Amino acid sequence: MKVTLLYPPIPAVTTSVAPPVGLAYLASVLCEKEAQVSVVSSTAEGLGVEDTLARILEISPDAVGISITTPTVNNSLEIVEKLKKSKKKPMIFVGGPHPTLFPEEFLNKGVDFVVRGEGEATLSELYDAMKNNTSCDDIKGISFKKERRFTHNPDRELIKDLDTLNFPKWDLFPVRKYESDFRIKDFSMPILSSRGCPAQCTFCYKGIFGDMFRTRSPLKIVDEIEFLKQKFNIEEFAIIDDSFTSKPKRAMEVCDLIVSRGINLPWSLPAGIRVSTVSAELLKKLKAAGCYRVGLGIESGSQSILNSIKKGITLEQARKAVKLLKEARMESAGYFMIGNLGETEKTINSTIDFAIELNPDYAQFTKATPYPGTAMYDQLKTEDRILTENWDDYDSFLKSRPVFKHENLTSEAIDQKLKEAYRKFYYRPGQMVKYLRAIKSAKEVRNFFKNALKFFKTYST
Repeated sequence: MKVTLLYPPIPAVTTSVAPPVGLAYLASVLCEKEAQVSVVSSTAEGLGVEDTLARILEISPDAVGISITTPTVNNSLEIVEKLKKSKKKPMIFVGGPHPTLFPEEFLNKGVDFVVRGEGEATLSELYDAMKNNTSCDDIKGISFKKERRFTHNPDRELIKDLDTLNFPKWDLFPVRKYESDFRIKDFSMPILSSRGCPAQCTFCYKGIFGDMFRTRSPLKIVDEIEFLKQKFNIEEFAIIDDSFTSKPKRAMEVCDLIVSRGINLPWSLPAGIRVSTVSAELLKKLKAAGCYRVGLGIESGSQSILNSIKKGITLEQARKAVKLLKEARMESAGYFMIGNLGETEKTINSTIDFAIELNPDYAQFTKATPYPGTAMYDQLKTEDRILTENWDDYDSFLKSRPVFKHENLTSEAIDQKLKEAYRKFYYRPGQMVKYLRAIKSAKEVRNFFKNALKFFKTYST
């Protein structure tokens, strides 16, 4: 049976195109079932909706699986509609955060099956049912229509032992076409070392991996790194889960194995770790293993806002984390949000001032966005403050179309504060000189001028 897996076009313009790890795990499941699997990764390959559709029709699969996040909903549904009007009319199954939340939205548009939540075990059983045309009644974790009625089978239990999963099937992906600004080498690949997060942040959706922290063993993680180095000749890697250091002892065991195996590759933690886990001992291990840059989820410079979004950290912990990174001579990237519920111009100014005080090597400011399934979205929905459910508008960066009614600030004011945050942080005397002096490769030169041009176009007014 021929199955095409699709990572659909993203409508927002981004400078980074991350490899879809979840889809690569699902590809591994299907290959183990001896399916004929192909992958279309639209954004990495520069494909819009029509080009994506043409590519799928050229492959002529029996089934198409689409991984869907909120910003890709509209593009995905357009592709589904056109596939269902095509001559072959392949079976279509979808998964990801948005279909897990709103399965009926997709079943009404022609999707045959929605895979809810963590997908590996569910897809394995669903593939057998599609291939053999047998009943889906006993497959946990799927939604479908039966006799024109919606059927939502019971939820699937989370995978207890992540070491039972095969490595992601990257052979099928255009691995050298993915781009990221959060790296120093030309070719990097991601590693997912854990799933689930026990934190209660109001802006985070946990409907796929849950709130139970589940880990892969240090041995399996380093085995995968070594595999990527040998098979794909990667030049660096990134551990992309934001819970990597939640159990510092485990993180340090991974570092020790990387050193003892002689991996000898630079790597980073781009998703951001909790500032409360940072210690001199941990950073010493990270640096010895090759980690050169760490993201920090700081979010706000106002303790009252941190408390209201249930971040579970203090400003002093953030100060200490950045200070320790500087002392360890490791790069830091601070992540901040503008426009959280309850924010005022004063609290936003506190965040901008705090970012400047901390002075991480890099800072990223995004708009607080109520993605479906988060506590933030649920609160706004209950209070009738959601203004649109056109999912293209759910962009955390700089679209001016408001998606919710803020109690204190207009959408335009939040946009202006976002621009102000970038200008004040990056336009400081000596900042550009610092970045130019740090450049060590031709790639970094290209990235610097590409991003500087985009930065000036976006934030100079």
